[in-house]
Order: sequence, then C-alpha cells, then structure tokens
Amino acid sequence: MYRVNGDGAVFCRASVSNRPRGTCFVKSTPGALALAVVIIALALTGCARSTTGTTGAQAQTVQSEGFVALQLRESNNDFALYARQQAEQLQTATDEFAAAYSSGNDELARSLYAPSRMFYNRLLAVSDSFSDLTARLDLRASDLAPGATLTGWHAVEQDLYPPAGTVPLSAAARSSLARQLSDDTYALNQRIMALRPSVDQQTTGAATLMLTLGLNAASGTQDAASHTDLNDLQGYLDGVRVVFEGIRDVLVTQDAALATTLDHEFDGVQGSLNAERSGVLMKTFDAVAPADRASLQSKVAALASSLAQITPTMGAVTGASQ
Repeated sequence: MYRVNGDGAVFCRASVSNRPRGTCFVKSTPGALALAVVIIALALTGCARSTTGTTGAQAQTVQSEGFVALQLRESNNDFALYARQQAEQLQTATDEFAAAYSSGNDELARSLYAPSRMFYNRLLAVSDSFSDLTARLDLRASDLAPGATLTGWHAVEQDLYPPAGTVPLSAAARSSLARQLSDDTYALNQRIMALRPSVDQQTTGAATLMLTLGLNAASGTQDAASHTDLNDLQGYLDGVRVVFEGIRDVLVTQDAALATTLDHEFDGVQGSLNAERSGVLMKTFDAVAPADRASLQSKVAALASSLAQITPTMGAVTGASQ
C-alpha cells in the first residue's frame, strides 16, 4: 500500500519480528509519482470506455500490464533497500559480537549470538547471490567437507557452547575466527550494496530457504550447540515475508486463493514463534514441548510448499516484466 506525497512515498511492507504487518519503511523515488498516475488511470478506466467496449478493454489491459510492471519494479527496489538496511545493522552487530568473543567475554558474546544473526538470516532469501560467503559464514559442522576447517558463526558457536570436556580455543584462535567473521561480513555487506535481485530470484530463494534452513531450524538442527534455532527461524520468516508482501498485490491477480493461503500460513508460523518467545528472543529449542515442535515443523513445511508455488504462478507476469 502506498501513500504518495510531493517528493516520494511511504511504503508498507512486512518488517522485523515484533512489529505488526504493515510496518513502514521510508523511501523517496520518482517511481512513486508514476505509481500514482497508474492508479489514477486505472480508477478512471471505467469512465473512459468506448461504447463498443473494445477500446476500453484494450486500454484496461495496457494499464493493468503497466501497473503490474511498476509493482514488480517497486518490489525489487523495496527488497534491495530492506537488504541494505539489514546488512548495515549486521555489520555493526557482528563487530560487537566478534569483539566480545575475541576478548574472552563469553557471557556477553553468548547474549549477542542470536540477535546478531537475525540480521544475517533476514538476507538469506537471496543467498544464491552470495553463496561463496554463506559457506564461510554459516556452514554447519555436519555439512563440512572432509578435511575442511569450520569457520564463521557456527565455529564460534561451538566454542561458546562446548560439550563437556571440550578444550576451549586459544586466544589466538579466537582472535583469528573473530577477525575472519567480521571481514567476511564486510564482504557480504559490500555485495548486498550492489545487489538487485529479480522477483523470480526472491520468490524462488524464499521458498528454498524455508524448505531447507527453515525446516532445519524448526527441527532444532540449525544451531545444535546453542539451541537458538527459533531465533534463526524468526529471521528467515522476517525476510521471506518482506519478499511476499512485495509481490502480494500482483500474486492476487494470478491466484488470489494462494495469496490468502500464504497470509494464513505466515500468521500460523508467527503465532507459534510468538508462543515460544521469552522477552525479546525465543526460548531455546530444547525448552520447547515435543507437541509444539511437531506443530511448528508442520506449519513451516506447509508455508514452504505454498511459497514454492509463487514463482510458477507468477511466471507469465514476471517473465514479461523483467
């Protein structure tokens, strides 16, 4: 939904976890005024039809196509802005986390681990654009190739939440891990600043994210040492919902029932997460009742399945507009 003013627009999209749908991000863009023109033209179409109806129908088709194309362009721009905002906050949060970890302040580092990762996880709907960096930043030990060295968030996680009897890393090893984490995050930040993912990239990536990492988090296998999986899942959901809200108006023109189903499924997953909230963050996964785990997994699987239908459903309009 847009409110156009003299120099730009205030546009509403889904946002971070504790804010209601419709939280607004502010932007200023020449496209906003063009959007107003298209909307007004659509509103006046009914008054401009010819007596035969042919000319009016043709005009309405052209105007509708223009509206869809503009919506998709705006969706691309909106997600790019959202991603830049998250990347900037990720850099700040990661540097603070890395400083706490390398200095040996484990209590502070543990308190920063989950909230810092939230910014990263909101970006992962478009992770195909930086897969080389995700391998360095977010690879789990269970996914590591034989002989490879674990780096990034999960290497630090294992040291902060070690099994009994594990020898902690040396100060030098900690410093090296922390420095690489900050450096790789900086490289990611630079990549995001130039990123302009297409609608198809966003929708396909959103479905893949929930089908893979989303289900991992809902099963408690994404952050096996810290058990902070539900915080990861909240981050995934935040980013994926921004993608969905960006294309929802166009999706309605292709399959209104699918759009409504997704509305309910997003709300269902969010409701389950809210039930496990403890203050700002979520409970650890090991504190979630087995029945609630099963319910959450089922809801995430249903959402992932519906998300996978968006790209083929919108293929006709996205192919013509990108």
